[in-house]
Amino acid sequence: MNRLVKIFSLFLTLFIMLSLAFAVTSWGVAKIYAQTPPQGPLSPITCPKTGGTLIIIHWGDPKSFNPDSQVDDALYGMAPAIFNKLVTLDVNYNVIPDLAESWEVAPNGSTFIFHLVRNATWHDGYPFTSADVKWTFEAIKRYKGIAYSLLNMDNLDSIDTPDNYTVIFRYSKPFPPFISFLAWYGTFILPEHIYNKSTYKDWMDPSIPALTKPVGTGPFRFVEYVKGDHVTFEANPNYFKGRPCIDRLIYKIVPDPTAALQSFLAGEGDVLNNRPPTTEIPRINSTPGVIVQMRPVPSRWYMAFNLLNPILADVKMRFAIAYAINRTELVVKAENGYGYPAEGMYTPAIQWAYNPNAKLPPYDPDKANQLLDELGYKRGSDGYRYLPNGTRLTLRLDIFTGAESEAIATLIKEQLKNIGIDVKIEEYEIAAWEDKVVKKRDFDLAILDGFQGPDPDNMRSRFGPGAYLNMANYSNPEFGKLLNEAATEPDPQKRKELYWKAQEIMAQDLPYLPLVDLVAFFIYRTEWHNFYWQMPGVEGINCFERVWWEKGTPVQMTTTSPTPALTTTTATTTTPMTQTTTSLTTTSVATTTQATTTVSPAPQILTQPLLIAIVAALIIIVAVLALLLGRRRR
Repeated sequence: MNRLVKIFSLFLTLFIMLSLAFAVTSWGVAKIYAQTPPQGPLSPITCPKTGGTLIIIHWGDPKSFNPDSQVDDALYGMAPAIFNKLVTLDVNYNVIPDLAESWEVAPNGSTFIFHLVRNATWHDGYPFTSADVKWTFEAIKRYKGIAYSLLNMDNLDSIDTPDNYTVIFRYSKPFPPFISFLAWYGTFILPEHIYNKSTYKDWMDPSIPALTKPVGTGPFRFVEYVKGDHVTFEANPNYFKGRPCIDRLIYKIVPDPTAALQSFLAGEGDVLNNRPPTTEIPRINSTPGVIVQMRPVPSRWYMAFNLLNPILADVKMRFAIAYAINRTELVVKAENGYGYPAEGMYTPAIQWAYNPNAKLPPYDPDKANQLLDELGYKRGSDGYRYLPNGTRLTLRLDIFTGAESEAIATLIKEQLKNIGIDVKIEEYEIAAWEDKVVKKRDFDLAILDGFQGPDPDNMRSRFGPGAYLNMANYSNPEFGKLLNEAATEPDPQKRKELYWKAQEIMAQDLPYLPLVDLVAFFIYRTEWHNFYWQMPGVEGINCFERVWWEKGTPVQMTTTSPTPALTTTTATTTTPMTQTTTSLTTTSVATTTQATTTVSPAPQILTQPLLIAIVAALIIIVAVLALLLGRRRR
């Protein structure tokens, strides 16, 4: 009998261990099923039902309605409703057509021909033509401000428009990331007939009406903007992909993430664009009538060291800080487990460009203390370290408003206190933070999030010498040379080698410290259908043109655009090219299923790993006990 008890105890222990293992691996994802939208972004819009107003709770006011002129996170969340690009990205960061229905790349890799759609019109009735494309990109290159995509214009020699629906970009050198760059921020096509007036100083001239009342080619037309309250759009009946399914789109501006979540849960919005505190995800997920979708994205939290600060200009100090920061603790406590500790200088989501050997310093507070001792910062009786002049070693950490950034900053403050560094946290709304940190470089340390894709050439705009987003003021000639060479290198393997070397240099210099690789959340109410992730980042920017409301009215939709108000014709020229394959089919369900998961209490739940594990373990235990009892009787 004792032997039987021991065997039973052994199996009971195994059962508990199995249950705990499944509980850990399936916690937070036990209620996951795949997103399988019936339509991709390329197919004509069709609507099972139409009507309704979609209210999106949004994190901030736009700086202006020129989406190409400056870094403007708040506007980026709205811009896809108003504007289009030549190409865009699907859920898996593949480049797909938008205003360009096809394109070719010359064998030399420096000439690109785009064939434009012929049925797109601006919201005021003017036809969209190649002149708009030419003017937009020439304005980006000409503008002396802080256009996001300016760096990608360095070697652009000319833009030709042989006819109304053909655009030819000619670079002086091969530029492999060009197509991906066009799908990125700061490349929305603007109306030449509105912006290009001799009386305007530049495209940010306050007298330009489109800066406050935007005109685009997108699925929704501007109605009104009340600063600090809302931006309203209405369906564009002449949209070249077909009329959107809903009648109105309202962005309700609520900068504070806690207030935004309360507003959403109170039923004041249908979509929560503000990234919620990750500690709230289980509560949101259990709310009746709410769906939470999440997916890994090439976005990460990282910390910038201001190299203009003499203390931080010493690489030994930067490594001391890095050794003191426990990135796993940041994921567990600040992200509530939704994320991964950063391990390298570049996102692992872009696998071919990620160098696993360019590792970050591991958590090692003893090593951190050793480096600080070597630097001569001695501890006082209060536990803090002091400069040789007797001043306490104090660094200011600037963050923008948000539960996660606050939590990360608080943890970093505690971790650095352990090695004797005093950290003062200062928090700002996003626009003020961008002005202080990005524009004026007025900070010591700064926490920021960043989307590192879809091509590693994105590193030039974030970390390259002289780049606007290079707020650390990092400048290593060899690093900059490698990035510039990679930008014009047509051979994929050689490009990879150049980016790998660049990451190794960054890992040695450590001007930035990646902290956490993120997952994105998309939260909405169950009566809304057919959301499609497009360019998902931290906030999950989405296409709302295909969304339909359960309570809408079924109608037969047309996808035919009216005849343009103005038409002109010019001669067509052709150039021998190598065709670039572009798919015009609906994004496959298999691809989308692999990319996105949905946390939901809805009845569509297909798997419950923990329940399955428990049932399986119980069956095994009962079977073993029955076998043992049978043998004992014999």
